[in-house]
Amino acid sequence: MRRRTLCAASALAMMTPIPVSAFSFAEDEFDVVVAGAGGAGLAAALSAAEQGASVLLVEKMAAIGGNTLRASGLFNASDPARQEPMGITDSPSWHYEQTMASGHGRNDPAVVRRFVCEALPTLKWLESLGVRFMPETVATWGAEWPRGHKPTQPRGQAYIRTLSSECIRRGVKIRTRCAMTRLLMKNGRAASIEVEDLSSGRGKDKMIFHARKAVILTAGGFAANPELVESYRADLAGIPTDNNPGSTGEVMLEAIRAGAASNALECIQCVPGAPEGRGFQVRLDLDAGRVLMVDGGGRRFIDEDGSRDGLAKAILARPRGSVWMVTDDGAVKAMDLISRKDVYRGLQTGDALRADSWDALALLMGVDADALKDSVRVFNVEAGMGGGKCARVRCLQLSEPPYWASRVVLNIHTTMGGLVITPDAQVVGLDGKPVTGLFAAGEITGSVHGENRMGGNGIADALTFGRIAGRTAVLKR
Repeated sequence: MRRRTLCAASALAMMTPIPVSAFSFAEDEFDVVVAGAGGAGLAAALSAAEQGASVLLVEKMAAIGGNTLRASGLFNASDPARQEPMGITDSPSWHYEQTMASGHGRNDPAVVRRFVCEALPTLKWLESLGVRFMPETVATWGAEWPRGHKPTQPRGQAYIRTLSSECIRRGVKIRTRCAMTRLLMKNGRAASIEVEDLSSGRGKDKMIFHARKAVILTAGGFAANPELVESYRADLAGIPTDNNPGSTGEVMLEAIRAGAASNALECIQCVPGAPEGRGFQVRLDLDAGRVLMVDGGGRRFIDEDGSRDGLAKAILARPRGSVWMVTDDGAVKAMDLISRKDVYRGLQTGDALRADSWDALALLMGVDADALKDSVRVFNVEAGMGGGKCARVRCLQLSEPPYWASRVVLNIHTTMGGLVITPDAQVVGLDGKPVTGLFAAGEITGSVHGENRMGGNGIADALTFGRIAGRTAVLKR
């Protein structure tokens, strides 16, 4: 097959699709080759291009975006300009301490320190490119602190739209339906990748792309690979995932085969999500200060801003591992457009319930009305006085009818383990030394989150280390 036609030209997969002009090229050698076109890959490709490098970005799926498009979009960073007017005390040191504690010490301290110190500069970089954020920070489910920056565009669209447009403007070559199948080493250096053309549906055409400076792996985790998940965590067999179907882990496995070190592969995070078989998810938990989690009896059983692993254990302890999220109409009105549409869509499918009173909502839910009303009453007192979780996150009383509920079960959300990296995002080999010319960022790595990922740290990690990887890959000698 001719080089110039290998792999299909790209189109951005989004809730609102954005076309990317088709292009062809004859090159098989670039300064930097990036595998995986989610948020981390786009950030890495753009960062390398900003340093003057020629860049190829390949993606096995039909369109770019990865899990970044599915994410809530919150970006954690300590940000005095936004937080201090809200009365929120924060700092990179506090972000570091919370991230390390949340990961139960399985994270790499030096990598986490680089992450929290570079998060705000990365946010400002995104703003300089055109990403716009809301003026106040929030805490999402399991975030533990209100440092989440919410883009004005829904979910992860702002990141993918902006980064991909800038990549194209700077001449990054993007190819979809190109699956990386092999990482080729030469004299101890990552020299090339082999890709398979999936555009014809046959998957028989292969080609090798050479990297003059570096290969960057940004192909995500393996939460959508049930066999691989079960091989590390048999207790998670049969639990659905909320991931992009491309999150299957073969690039990570290939890097391990080629000599990369890995860690924490058994650390797999579950979060509340849609029951299996649903094509979308009703998200009432985007703002931890405006949602309650109640059990099958209508009783609130945990603070919703707690650690995600603690919340998951609490949910699994409930009958059938199923609980309710409840909120009011004020919280629904404050959602991004896509999340709000999904809530209203849920009314038609039975995935969301709505009623003009708590008594009526309890009847629809099949829970004890007095227990539900008491849970709401206690929370509203806490919201008014700054007690409970409201001492940590900004809470608003749930008092604006109609009231909403959705039933949730645990979904496999992220795989915290992966390739070991240095603070410069360079992949570490089995000998404990950085592998020359090999970098990684995003969910394919295993050094940032340890045993548990805080809400809002995922997007921030992917984009921050993607940016670091691209820049360092070009400048490192």
